[in-house]
Amino acid sequence: MPITISGFHHAGFLVTDIERAADFYENTLGLKSLPRPDLDISGRWYDLNNGHQLHLMSVAEMPTHAEPPRHDRHIALSVPDVHETERRLSEMGIQVSYGSGRAGNPQLFIRDPDGNTIELRPAM
Repeated sequence: MPITISGFHHAGFLVTDIERAADFYENTLGLKSLPRPDLDISGRWYDLNNGHQLHLMSVAEMPTHAEPPRHDRHIALSVPDVHETERRLSEMGIQVSYGSGRAGNPQLFIRDPDGNTIELRPAM
């Protein structure tokens, strides 16, 4: 039985030059920046309306798919119960990495068969 997805939260892109990327997203696409907590990776967050967001994360170089999924290009989906989702993924043999988002909310990170990262987080 598959896990339950309750909605889309954000997409995350890696960038190697945060100022160049910010110029593009703000001045070319006209996105409005959002407040961002102090995280262990620099970046910017943008409002895509209706509670949806774009997160830019600054890296020195792009990671490989062999690295554990975490600060990576990803889509973030909301789930009704993170702990139940984790249990079900474990039963399916899906490898999970862990994170802690704003206000300490748990995050699960998994990869699809092609190495794309999917973040699963509590519905806000």
